[in-house]
Formats: sequence, structure tokens, C-alpha cells
Amino acid sequence: VKYVVELAKALSSSPGVYRVDLLTRQILAPNFDRSYGEPAELLVSTSGKNSKQEKGENSGAYIIRIPFGPKDKYLAKEHLWPFIQEFVDGALSHIVRMSKAIGEETGRGHPVWPSVIHGHYASAGIAAALLSGALNLPMAFTGHFLGKDKLEGLLKQGRQTREQINMTYKIMCRIEAEELS
Repeated sequence: VKYVVELAKALSSSPGVYRVDLLTRQILAPNFDRSYGEPAELLVSTSGKNSKQEKGENSGAYIIRIPFGPKDKYLAKEHLWPFIQEFVDGALSHIVRMSKAIGEETGRGHPVWPSVIHGHYASAGIAAALLSGALNLPMAFTGHFLGKDKLEGLLKQGRQTREQINMTYKIMCRIEAEELS
């Protein structure tokens, strides 16, 4: 997660980039740090920087936490699959709202849409593909450890069958999402 946050910060300071949003799940579980329940977290502000063009209050890099799935408990990534469309719906609402706000803030008179949708890990890859299609935007996908490789490695260990691996890791959902992404 740390390097994705650092990437968002670096991108937000690049010429021509107004805002970078890192979208993730909002978690309101009592045993989690309260910050995971905050809907938005400013990572770095680019407004008022000494630059050729002053940027407005919505510029910078942010973590945006989208509520989806059970609100009061953490779910491991393997258990988020049934809730991906709920995330996509919330993300789409955020993107539309923010695009309109940036359009107004920059005086363009029309929404300013993202340049690209970038997904990390398989579930975010499928979400990025769905958002990319809905918004007609390009997408990028970064797989961290591909499901096919994980499945092959676990099968070689010989401790679990393919079915057991799929039950534990939802590996077939992951592989399909990676291939679609």
C-alpha cells in the first residue's frame, strides 16, 4: 500500500496533473484505526504551490474511501469479490461529482474527467476495467503477484487441492479478473 500512496503523491506534483485520487474501501470496524472510516484523506496539497498555474482547493493527492460491503468489519481481499459492483457504483458517483467540481473550480464550464483509471491487485483491476468502460477512459493494471503463479506454486507444494485453494483464496475469481484487466 505504501508505494501506491507514494505513487499518488508523486503523480499529483507532475506537470499537467490537477488531482490524483486513490480509491479504497471505507472500514468502520471498531477494532480498526478511525482513519479507515474517514471518507477522504489529503495526502498532499498542490494548491498555492509556487508553480506556473495556481491550483484550487480540490487539487492534490487524496485517499478516497468508498463504503461497500459490510460496514462494520474488515474483509480480506479474497472476500471482497461479491461487493465489487457496489464499489464501482460508489467510485463512479465520486468521479462524476469530483469531475464537475474540478470543472467549476478551473473555470472550464464542463466536467474535467480523469486521464486514466489505474487498478492495483485483481479486484481493483476488475473495478478499473468496469470504470474505464463506463467512463470511456483508458486504464492501466498493475498485478502484484499473479493468481496463475500463486495457484501453480500452491499446487506444487501439494498441501491443498485446486478446489481447496479456490475456496481459501478465491483464486479463479482472481485469475479471471487479472485476465480481464
